[in-house]
Amino acid sequence: MPIVKNKKSARRKSALILLILILLFPKPVRSQEEYEYNIDGYSLYFDILDDTRVKETIEITISPNMPLSRYTFYSQYPIENPEAIVEINGRTQIANVSVSKIVGDINAIYIGFSEVSSGDNLKIRISFYSKGMLQDINGKKQFSYYLRFEQPVGYFYARLYIPKGYAILSPIVPSPDKVESSGNALLMEWKKQDVRSGEEFYFIVGFSGELNNTFPLMYFVIPILIAFVGGFFAGILYKGREKSGIDLRSDEEKVIELLKEGPMYQSELVKGLGFSKAKVSLLLKNMEKKGLIERVKEGRTYLVKLKEM
Repeated sequence: MPIVKNKKSARRKSALILLILILLFPKPVRSQEEYEYNIDGYSLYFDILDDTRVKETIEITISPNMPLSRYTFYSQYPIENPEAIVEINGRTQIANVSVSKIVGDINAIYIGFSEVSSGDNLKIRISFYSKGMLQDINGKKQFSYYLRFEQPVGYFYARLYIPKGYAILSPIVPSPDKVESSGNALLMEWKKQDVRSGEEFYFIVGFSGELNNTFPLMYFVIPILIAFVGGFFAGILYKGREKSGIDLRSDEEKVIELLKEGPMYQSELVKGLGFSKAKVSLLLKNMEKKGLIERVKEGRTYLVKLKEM
């Protein structure tokens, strides 16, 4: 007659072994140390110069985790006259700057400097002139800019300077954290702590018209109020979308609605959406990564169609 084993004792032993394995080999946690450097601060400054040109300045504060002697910025906009300085442990030096077009409209800006290592403090400041951020939409000017962070950022700041001669109109997305006037000019600021990896930002500000010698308060109070109310309802919609498997933003929904009528060339989507070429290009790339659409290269453009599920 076979010996009956103590099943309860065996289960207890298996549970004990599993607990020991969990304690010895915990689930890996993604940390900042996995990156070449930590981004402590990232600031953007936009100065509208005229109807087509914008001066962009980027400041980034970095804590390297390993030896580092070059940093690369990527931009979907044309780059003119780039200049950069770096500050290493409080000492300022002029950096070497070069620009290269890597694919399509994407430019890579390479900044070279003396090697830094873990424990050093590095601050990079680069300025350049660009076109493409300003478009004429429905008889008014519109500033638009898209940004996606591929790793966490401790503190993010953006500032838009709109000079004398323009009145602020809706849309204003997202709602700014601060608005102040300086003479007849206007400054708008956005701030965010603890930006997550993969987090995206769309900046859209409408403006138009010639101003008189005064800058009426209502020119920016009403649009800010509209933006606040719009942001409130957008937040409600966004929370509702977080419950679904795929997070669809309103821009992505517009693309999908257009493509339901059939495949379209990317240039046709630019006209249909009313966005800049740069914004549409980045939007489609992100939708392609999510598996929502397919892009097929045809000559110098892409044929875009919905992904077959």
